[in-house]
Amino acid sequence: MNDSPHISDTHDAPQSRASEGNWFAAIRAVTAFQLNRLMTRPRLAMGLVGALFPAAVMFAVIRTAPISRDMTIAMIYALIPEALCVLGLLVTMCPVVADELERGTWIHVTVRPGGRQSILLGTFAAAVIWTGGVSLVALILTLLIAQPTQPIGLVVMFTILIGISCVGRAALFALPAVILPKRALIASVGVALVVEYFAGFIPAVVNQVTVSLRLRSLLVEWMEWRKDLPIEMTLFIDEYPAPVQIVAVCILVFILLATATFILNRRQFPPSVEN
Repeated sequence: MNDSPHISDTHDAPQSRASEGNWFAAIRAVTAFQLNRLMTRPRLAMGLVGALFPAAVMFAVIRTAPISRDMTIAMIYALIPEALCVLGLLVTMCPVVADELERGTWIHVTVRPGGRQSILLGTFAAAVIWTGGVSLVALILTLLIAQPTQPIGLVVMFTILIGISCVGRAALFALPAVILPKRALIASVGVALVVEYFAGFIPAVVNQVTVSLRLRSLLVEWMEWRKDLPIEMTLFIDEYPAPVQIVAVCILVFILLATATFILNRRQFPPSVEN
């Protein structure tokens, strides 16, 4: 009798490790499946257009009049981490639940252990990888057009900003995707406008929970622009160093994904919605 707890623990540990391994394998499988769906000709063409757009805008501006290096960097920031990343994530992250409902496969997702979490996190990973890849291609093309000085440093800086933007905004769009799956795109556009681009520029506590504040603060710090900013512009920048900004984004992503997972695990769709 005294040995029974020990025997139970030795059996439970491998089962727990096996379930964790199956969970991660399911997320990898969903990620691979979603990436394969994004490799169709229409999606590739859409990605190519998105990658060419910032370079085309930069080319048009440079042909009109020469611009400074700082203005070039500000334009790249506005065109890629702020605009292109958001547009790419709207297309790839929003249909996480709606696609399953439309195909009639939602019931098969829900009956599998951990199926709901796997579809959410796998789609999240695929959206980040796809959008990040398109944004990096756009970055290289835009830098080739602009030809600024010290391009290697800019590639490193913007790669980090693109990664933070993709991860943060994908987690943000996960919430409307699970709350309003049939209206996820419209709801996500509203969230992007209200939360990221309106609340993000309010000099109050509310902007502390936005990804846009962290991105701007990182850009200003890494470009050493803080000392040259007008005093009124410092209201839109956080004074904490870069590690704090990155940790803040990680905490925000964890809270958003945990909330989306909690909601998704408790959502029930009537047969009329599923069909």
